[in-house]
Amino acid sequence: MPRLAIPRLSFGWLGAFANRTLWLYVAYTATLFVAFLVITFPHELIIRQATHVLSGGPVTMEFSSAGLGLRGYEIAGIKLVPTGSDPPVPVLEISRLSVRPAFSQWIRGNFSALSISGDLYGGQLDGQVIVSQGAVSGNFSWSDLALGKYRTLAANLEEGQINGKVSGQLTFEAKGAGFAQGGGSGDIRIDGGGLSHAKIQGFAVPDVKLKETRTKFKIGTGRLELQDTVANGDLNIQGSGQIVLKDPVGESVLSLRATITATPETPDALKGALMLIPRPAGAKPDTPLTITGTLSKPKLR
Repeated sequence: MPRLAIPRLSFGWLGAFANRTLWLYVAYTATLFVAFLVITFPHELIIRQATHVLSGGPVTMEFSSAGLGLRGYEIAGIKLVPTGSDPPVPVLEISRLSVRPAFSQWIRGNFSALSISGDLYGGQLDGQVIVSQGAVSGNFSWSDLALGKYRTLAANLEEGQINGKVSGQLTFEAKGAGFAQGGGSGDIRIDGGGLSHAKIQGFAVPDVKLKETRTKFKIGTGRLELQDTVANGDLNIQGSGQIVLKDPVGESVLSLRATITATPETPDALKGALMLIPRPAGAKPDTPLTITGTLSKPKLR
């Protein structure tokens, strides 16, 4: 009588299933671990330590908070304050700054490239910084920065308001020890600039409105060169020259030339102020003025 053949059951698939489940569990655990590590990493402490090291120069960097956000590293409440200044009026304030990898440069092999964006003075800042072979280069553009919110300028007024929206761009490169060599160039545009109801050192300043102000500039080692400065509105202004940068900034040396003339729109009070500008005997109204001295104590002649 033939025997009935009973098929054998194979449980090898259970081993394969177990291995797959094990690896999925390992991957899940590793992902959670990395996410937890990134979230709990002391980002702010590291950034504060880095800025403390960088703040040994003419300015000190302060900020209110820092951490990892959706846009990369986000730093809030940045202030650059001249070291030892009293009162400590910031030369630059940034409400929020985001720093993240510049993936558009990564495909070109520039893995140290960073994209930077920020909110400051009611406007926007965008740019890129690339570090390679001992050099740093990059570009920045900014738009709609409110001059009235810039406290360094506003601190010179006892009363009144500074008006205008600032836009522009900068391209730069630096290299050498401490990136001390290099330079940059760019341009600035101010729309609707001017002063209203201003008083400086007890003297009332006539209101002035400028429709548009434009200037090109170059930055070299220790100097700022202004080119093709043009403004129109209540006054027509043309100028050029350079500023030799010093520490503190107020001691920077001026060597500028400017032509300032009235227009049909110039108010009588402003025409009177133009008459008070010291000029050589017999000089015409369009004779260029020389501006010397320092930023804190300029001299006209």
